[in-house]
Amino acid sequence: MGQETITLTTTELKKVLVIEKLVAKSLTSEDAATALGLSKRQVLRLKARYIKEGAKGIVHKNRGRKPSHTIPESIREQVVSLYEQKYYGSNNSHLSELLEEHEQLDLSVSSVRRILVVRFLNSVT
Repeated sequence: MGQETITLTTTELKKVLVIEKLVAKSLTSEDAATALGLSKRQVLRLKARYIKEGAKGIVHKNRGRKPSHTIPESIREQVVSLYEQKYYGSNNSHLSELLEEHEQLDLSVSSVRRILVVRFLNSVT
């Protein structure tokens, strides 16, 4: 059988090392919880997953996936286009209100800001 490569973040690596010590009984679950900043119950869940799946059980299950609440790229492009062509000069708060009132796009002020910042920062560089 071939070996599987697992890439761990530093946080995940720390979890693996602490859970390995817990499994080897050189660390108590209370000490492991303190070291990881987690509850004892969560540490016991990690331990069970580590025993069942190994180090890959510690890796976050949503890694590599887009969040389910991501704003679609078509909406992002529409916001940028409307800003450039119709609502240029509006601040983020006003633009958010205009989009909701006239374009039926219900986006938070912070979402509008993020969309415009990403767009205009990328066009500058």
